[in-house]
Amino acid sequence: MTLSHNGFLALLPFVREEFSLTRTQVGYYSTFFFLTSAMLAVFTGSVVDKIGPKKGIIFGVVSLGSMNILFGFSPSYMILLVLALFAGLGQSIITPSLNKGVMVETPPEKRAVSMGIMQSGIGIGGLAGASLLPLLGENFGWRMSVQVAGIFVVLIGIFIYKVYWESSSNEPLEGEQESQKEEAPSFKDNLLFLFTNKQILLTCLVGAVFAGASVGAVLSHFAVYLSEDLNMGRAAAGLGLGIFQIGGLVGRPAWGWISDRFLHGNRGKTIFLIGLASGVMFMIFGLFLNRFQIDFIALIAFIFILGFSAFGWAGVFFVAIGEYAGMVRTGAATGLALLATRIGILVAPPVFGLVADITGNYDYSWLLFGIIIMIVSFIYYLGFSKR
Repeated sequence: MTLSHNGFLALLPFVREEFSLTRTQVGYYSTFFFLTSAMLAVFTGSVVDKIGPKKGIIFGVVSLGSMNILFGFSPSYMILLVLALFAGLGQSIITPSLNKGVMVETPPEKRAVSMGIMQSGIGIGGLAGASLLPLLGENFGWRMSVQVAGIFVVLIGIFIYKVYWESSSNEPLEGEQESQKEEAPSFKDNLLFLFTNKQILLTCLVGAVFAGASVGAVLSHFAVYLSEDLNMGRAAAGLGLGIFQIGGLVGRPAWGWISDRFLHGNRGKTIFLIGLASGVMFMIFGLFLNRFQIDFIALIAFIFILGFSAFGWAGVFFVAIGEYAGMVRTGAATGLALLATRIGILVAPPVFGLVADITGNYDYSWLLFGIIIMIVSFIYYLGFSKR
């Protein structure tokens, strides 16, 4: 999923050159892609609860790969944007399917670390796509590059069809009553349940803040922060952004392992600790790094720890959502969680940048977001973290 999507984002400079696009027009691609992905997230999650994770993964992967193949034949950017709407539909069903698959196929004592491994796979795929597809684009053109990625994704869908033996997707989770073993509820019943469940709503709030701070604010501004506030060269700033993402790749399964092994499956306590660690790291970046001379190796260590904490939350977060919702509603709850996180990703980057524009540097941006992270984490822990 992320190999093809992030890879195409890396090909947008080629697309811009061919179609003579403005920077604003280039940005329309992500808007169109995430429009259907966000709007239909709860609905497609409910569909996954009915059809099971295997069918959802195959449908999403094949449709996303097919749209990538069609991208290469697009005669105009407008048609490409229409295709992006359908690609977003495929993406909107893949993530709930993946999350439900992990919930179904793994025992509770290994669930968070398994989800973390899956989330790290998403990150590795994104890095691979962003690195490899532009190389293909330079040599063979962006059209062939995105079509090769699309064909690869469709082949992965066929591979999944052959090797994925699916367990029952509506067995009750550990701790649920046997009576909860039932057919997937209707879309209307799912909405009523999700929007009246305080644990799920507060977890979604935490996810929106975490995603907004890490995926939204830090990824959008980190390279600029390193080059302008810390006077790093552009290449070094790019390295720093990569170290941040590597920290997240390590953090996702590591936080899951901590939750499963040492906190005995207490997801609320784990999410609180992630928020506490993230908030502290944001405050360190806001209070100290721009005011003191920091050795380069020490700075890399700080960046890695920031990524480990602030970018390593997704595995535990999605397990908590699934466990709070129950097996029959895992897909729908994942859809609501995705909607919440995408709202955070949309809102946070301009706020982070606006504060920096007003104050002249990013110090107060880091401090503001660190305070928000810690406040929301404390509210979550005090209110509904205990099951």
